[in-house]
Amino acid sequence: MILAARLACALAAFSGAFAFGQSPVPGPERRAYEQKESLVRRLVLDSPAEQRIQASGNEDARMHFAQARAQHARAVALAESGSLKEAETALNAAMWSVGNAHQLVPDAAARAVDQRVRYASLARTVETLAGSYEANLARAKGLPRGSPVSDARLEAARARVEEARALASSERDAQAVVALEKAERELMAGLNGLLGSATIRYATKFESPDDEYAWELERNRSYRELVPVALAELKPRREAVTLVERYVATNRTHLADAERLAGSRQFGPAIDALRSGTTFLQAALAAAGLVMPKDAGASPP
Repeated sequence: MILAARLACALAAFSGAFAFGQSPVPGPERRAYEQKESLVRRLVLDSPAEQRIQASGNEDARMHFAQARAQHARAVALAESGSLKEAETALNAAMWSVGNAHQLVPDAAARAVDQRVRYASLARTVETLAGSYEANLARAKGLPRGSPVSDARLEAARARVEEARALASSERDAQAVVALEKAERELMAGLNGLLGSATIRYATKFESPDDEYAWELERNRSYRELVPVALAELKPRREAVTLVERYVATNRTHLADAERLAGSRQFGPAIDALRSGTTFLQAALAAAGLVMPKDAGASPP
């Protein structure tokens, strides 16, 4: 009996040892963890980005990268203790930290893409501003809509646009962006001045009420186009952006009222509604940080 018991214990121990020696088939959670851990390990321990970030001199980027390494090490420790969910959370945090470091020190390819996207966006903005400036310049000179007109500011802006196109065609996108940014600033300042100086040409002799309505509608549209440019260029604080959005929304209400009234040929009230809406757009630009001419409008009611 004693011998049989000893043999049974030995067999059990041998079976346990054999089972322990085999590599268990990992479950889906373990496989998912191992795949992600392998990716993060390459990012933080064996990646060209590591050398770029360490050599960049950007302390914030280095800090994010150090955090990523620490989070990866924590993930490995958690996984070894069997806490796979917590380990995956740590790996996600490590990937986030690596992403932050990359944003602060982008590689040459990423910078080139950013510059190309910025160039395309600015080119559209400057084209819109130039058209608006030309239309308002014609109105300021008392010329009919669509009349060809120019001045030194518009010519300078167009020259910068041509310079930017030539630079972009030779893949010098960063310099092209600088040229367009200068054109953008010039046109913003000029358009702001034109709109302010024209604030109000209420004594202008319009051929008909619908002509005056069309003039005010174009003026309102010009201010609307200026708002997103001012936000992008001046980058106001979040509280100011909230105020800008509120004023722009109020203008939309006035604009809808004006269009409804004009549709029923009530041009007097329609013009009043447009002027009220434009006042809110002027306030929106002031909130964004764009200095308005003194005669460019009053505070919103």
